[in-house]
Amino acid sequence: MLGTYRLCLAMLVALSHIGVGVMGLNPGVVAVVGFYLVSGYVMTGLFRAHYARADKITGFYRDRVLRLYPHYLVIAIITLVWFALSGARADYLRTTPTLRNLLENALVVPLNFFMFNHSDHFTLIPPAWSLGAEVQFYIVFPLVLLAGLRFPVLIASSVVYVAASMGSINSDWYGYRLLPGVLWMFLLGSWLFDIHQRTDRRSRGMAACLIVSMAVVALAFVLELHGTLKLPYNRETLIGLVAGILVVNTVAYRPRRPLDDMLGNLSYGVFLSHFLVMGAFFGGRVNGVANTVAFLAITVAIAFTMYMLVESPMLRLRRRLRRAAPAMTAGSSTNAAN
Repeated sequence: MLGTYRLCLAMLVALSHIGVGVMGLNPGVVAVVGFYLVSGYVMTGLFRAHYARADKITGFYRDRVLRLYPHYLVIAIITLVWFALSGARADYLRTTPTLRNLLENALVVPLNFFMFNHSDHFTLIPPAWSLGAEVQFYIVFPLVLLAGLRFPVLIASSVVYVAASMGSINSDWYGYRLLPGVLWMFLLGSWLFDIHQRTDRRSRGMAACLIVSMAVVALAFVLELHGTLKLPYNRETLIGLVAGILVVNTVAYRPRRPLDDMLGNLSYGVFLSHFLVMGAFFGGRVNGVANTVAFLAITVAIAFTMYMLVESPMLRLRRRLRRAAPAMTAGSSTNAAN
């Protein structure tokens, strides 16, 4: 049921960007942390099934490029055309783009560093800063896994996160957005995948969830005493960690179903296209229940269209390219769209 979960996360991100909040918290942040965990889980299955040798790393990188960039670039180009024809302006499209702006958007990774390079002044797909973090995870992940450094890197990254959560460094940047402070979240998902390959996966999975949940609650208590629990986005990332690992542990290794695959196939398109829908169809503002339903419906319709036209052909290509890679049964629970 990972596909259904991924679509729910994408919907939460979309809703957060039209101003939907829960008790003063941003559900989109909770969802992004969930995406980090799912990505670590799924990438471990993919890597161990097809690319678990040093000479196969380039194949892993090629697969990731074919997964992320075609759909992303199509939506970015459509947004650029809409921007040029409509003359629209928004906080994320506030300047006439330069060649540097276009290159930053095309490469994606620079968008993750908007706090330093000001790429957020012209970002065709604003949530793509998190794709920049994910691409960086893809780059380092095979090296970490093959070198057997998952736990040392996880600990080092979690130290950065704790420092950010306590206000020693920027909590938003280093506790939510930049790879040094969030890499451990991806690696938690990776660890959980390997737990799920054991015969005693239920008990070990629950033990892992208990360990993570207790650590998160303890950290939240310390942050409350320290007066930094309400720093951005401490509460949301802590909630996302507990909720994410519990959900992934519950649904990830269950048998796949066609409906779940179909819903999962829509998640990336919803994530990529909802800002375009908000700007092109609703003038940048979505107000009221009826408009919210219409906003989500149009976004899902575009996501489905893009899946059929772009993602599905790329998925077939990626599967053909994988056939030469060694197979392993451990990857059977991962969603095919990844």
